[in-house]
Amino acid sequence: MFSIATCAAAITAVALAAACSDIGIGDGTGPAVSGPGDGGSAATSEPATTLPLTQTPEYIASNTPCPPGLTELDATPLGEVAPGRSVKLVPYIDLTESTVMVFDSAGTAGGGFVGDRQGRIWRFAPNFAAQAGRDFGAVISGEPVADFSSNTAAEHDQGLVGMTLGPDGRLWINRTDRHGSSVLTVLTPSADRSTLEGPYADVLEVEQTNAQHNGGDLLFDPDGLLYVSFGDGGGLGDPRHHGQNLATPLGAVLRFAVEGGGSADPGDWRLIPAPGNPDLGPGSDPHIWAYGARNPFRISLDESTGTLWISDVGQQCMEEVTVLGLDEAGANLGWNSYEGSRRFVGTELDHHRKPDFEYRHGRGLCAVIGGHVYRGSELDWLTGRYVFADLCGGDIYAVAVQPGAGPDEVWSLGVSTPRPVGFGVDAAGELYVIDIESGVWRLAG
Repeated sequence: MFSIATCAAAITAVALAAACSDIGIGDGTGPAVSGPGDGGSAATSEPATTLPLTQTPEYIASNTPCPPGLTELDATPLGEVAPGRSVKLVPYIDLTESTVMVFDSAGTAGGGFVGDRQGRIWRFAPNFAAQAGRDFGAVISGEPVADFSSNTAAEHDQGLVGMTLGPDGRLWINRTDRHGSSVLTVLTPSADRSTLEGPYADVLEVEQTNAQHNGGDLLFDPDGLLYVSFGDGGGLGDPRHHGQNLATPLGAVLRFAVEGGGSADPGDWRLIPAPGNPDLGPGSDPHIWAYGARNPFRISLDESTGTLWISDVGQQCMEEVTVLGLDEAGANLGWNSYEGSRRFVGTELDHHRKPDFEYRHGRGLCAVIGGHVYRGSELDWLTGRYVFADLCGGDIYAVAVQPGAGPDEVWSLGVSTPRPVGFGVDAAGELYVIDIESGVWRLAG
């Protein structure tokens, strides 16, 4: 295991809405940021400013009304663009405080694992009777198959925020422990995939000093490389300037190669910089793959196009989605010099990777909840469109985005949930909405 001392915090659950109107935290200085425990040297976050908090450029920009002319979501109802097409939400898992789920294609009976904000994980399996029209489409185990609730903080933006399966079938989770540190843990399913057995390994720890903007999502690409997102560490407008600080993992998407891992001993695991990670200069964190993000709460991979989709929760005005080719290592998403494509504070950047899709928040919208590019068959007319939501509005949308060419018309799919916090995708490419208030719902025709 290696440790990175930071001042980030996770963002999930109902507190996600607060990320759009942060309160000031601390005095604008950052703690020491140590490099990964693979021999890298330590770097230090310098004080961002000696000004009183309310006089900093970040505070002022974060409390300045949004300028006119910003891109609105302006979604078109599905019935107007696709007559005769419709989407419905089918109840799938009845689990309050759901935050994460993953389908396990190795399981003999289908299903997978679902977790709640408190750090509890259940196995779920198809409810075949329900698929004839009764009850929920899946049932969960009577008891959690893993329970980290006694060592999981769930205040503000904390909790169990990320879950994925590794190439070897092990379950990876990201949660904040009771001390507020983000912890990446690896668990081993039993041979029949029905339970999680034996000890587990904590293979990454990120120390936190507040409960905002940790991002916290994670996934593996087809080459077995691990991507993990982290936010800027909280505070109005990134007062510690982490988004543009290459010595810290904050405000970045990291990419690791995983070595070892034959046991539950954390010392048997090594997360090292992935081949092809960019060299961003002396003192930079070699695990950074892309940086300049405010709070990349959800990331997903579209294997059909080899693109990574990063949904970044905005500060004052803009929600954004950036679509990166896997050859775009080192992309600078711009925060906090830019919020989306608009200038925010500080200096202009020579290399700013503008978002491919953005919309103004406000008017009932507050935080983009990224989903997946649809590759299923039940709603084949949605193929190639990115399905996403907004935490506060709750409506589900779809948009086709061509990197560099901008989005086409945004469709409102005519369905919503109270507080969506994520999406799941099964082996067939069908999508599921994870809602912290009402459980998991399947998108169906």
